[in-house]
Amino acid sequence: MKARTDTPAASAAGAIGPACIAYRTRMLSRVISAIYDEALAPLDLRGSQLNVLSALARRGPSTPTELCAVLRMDKSTLSRNVARMRRRGWLATDADDDRRTHTLRLTATGTRLLREAFPLWQKAQDEAARRMGGAGVAALATLVKRLRALDAAAPESVASLPRRARRSG
Repeated sequence: MKARTDTPAASAAGAIGPACIAYRTRMLSRVISAIYDEALAPLDLRGSQLNVLSALARRGPSTPTELCAVLRMDKSTLSRNVARMRRRGWLATDADDDRRTHTLRLTATGTRLLREAFPLWQKAQDEAARRMGGAGVAALATLVKRLRALDAAAPESVASLPRRARRSG
């Protein structure tokens, strides 16, 4: 049975599909993430986990809230990654003095893994750049710079709103 394309909903969907920035950025994210995940697979490591390892190596011990802000990652995604990474011995958790919060840090195993992952990451980086082309990589750098500047100028932007507030508006 053929789908109807002459309904108002079909007309709206036809306009949304090709023009939707969210759809296109999610598609780009899935394609690029797959490149990194495939390259890192021999280490049983995903790109999102590599980003956590890298952030902790750069920043030193950090709270989950700090990492979420730096990585633009929601707490549930970070929590799932951290749980897996702790089980594998890549991260350790230290309770803060008041015991209400905790700090995450790399273990020796996590540090070693980060070093082993670097050449695989470089291979993925090269492949992603090849697929995007020089103009695509430059456009992405420009866009990220612009979004960071806008976010810094307006910290109350959508990205900084609590999840519940974003859903209601």
